[in-house]
Amino acid sequence: MRIQRDGNGSLFVQWKQGETWAKRAWVQHKADPEKDWARTGRYLNVVRCNQDGNPGGNPTDFPIYNDLPDEQILRAFVESINAITGCKFNGEG
Repeated sequence: MRIQRDGNGSLFVQWKQGETWAKRAWVQHKADPEKDWARTGRYLNVVRCNQDGNPGGNPTDFPIYNDLPDEQILRAFVESINAITGCKFNGEG
């Protein structure tokens, strides 16, 4: 799984789910307490990607309540969501 860093400095992974749908997941750090609605400081965000590979639509965020490293959270999420949905995942992002 190829974990990359986006322009905001957040770690992300992008992968294909099925033949036509690409997804992107990233860990977002919230430094501003006003924007940290769950008071966890970190959120796992997931969004679909457009045909050009850029995120499209509104991301869904999940507060992270543990202290696992960002990379481990991304790996666990992608592997488990593909297992749950029955999509084959060969470990390539």
